[in-house]
Amino acid sequence: MTLEDGSHAHLNAQSAITVSYTASQRRLELLKGEAWFDVASDPARPFTVAAAGGTIIALGTAFDVALEDNGARVTVAKHRVSVSSGGQTVIVEEGQESSFDENAAALAPASVNAAWITAWRRGKLIVEDEPLGAVIAALGHYHRGYVICLHSEICTRRVTGVFGLGEPLVSLEEIEKSLGLRATYLTRFMAILHE
Repeated sequence: MTLEDGSHAHLNAQSAITVSYTASQRRLELLKGEAWFDVASDPARPFTVAAAGGTIIALGTAFDVALEDNGARVTVAKHRVSVSSGGQTVIVEEGQESSFDENAAALAPASVNAAWITAWRRGKLIVEDEPLGAVIAALGHYHRGYVICLHSEICTRRVTGVFGLGEPLVSLEEIEKSLGLRATYLTRFMAILHE
């Protein structure tokens, strides 16, 4: 969506933000999910995003913010952002990410492939050596049902690949084949992965 200042906000599936613009600031809050922000320059009105008890200030930039189980993650694709959390501030540069929550300072920025993190904007999920449980959770944002691992060991198996988000059940079938698993569909909304 295009915001009133010309900035753009793209929301991932099952995501929500609030927008509050005044004469002196541009403040957004990520309520749930994940969002990509491409910020229009306006030095007189800082562009801030609140998430998981922290504040991200755009410093002429494009960046992604995702709420996670224990806080939030910010990934910078262009320029840099300032992340304030737990009473401390870190600068996250292009090609880096940092995680934070309201009770702790943001982690030191680490290098990442921002194109992989934001692949959802192109309808893709890119994973490298991720546990199956995390991949199922990511695909779950695009599927109206549930996928369950029959045994917890199955969810710890590692997955690497590029998967389409438009048809998450097709992606699940690809994963099944690559890991030698099968899915039993109890309904079109409930699948159980097993050997």
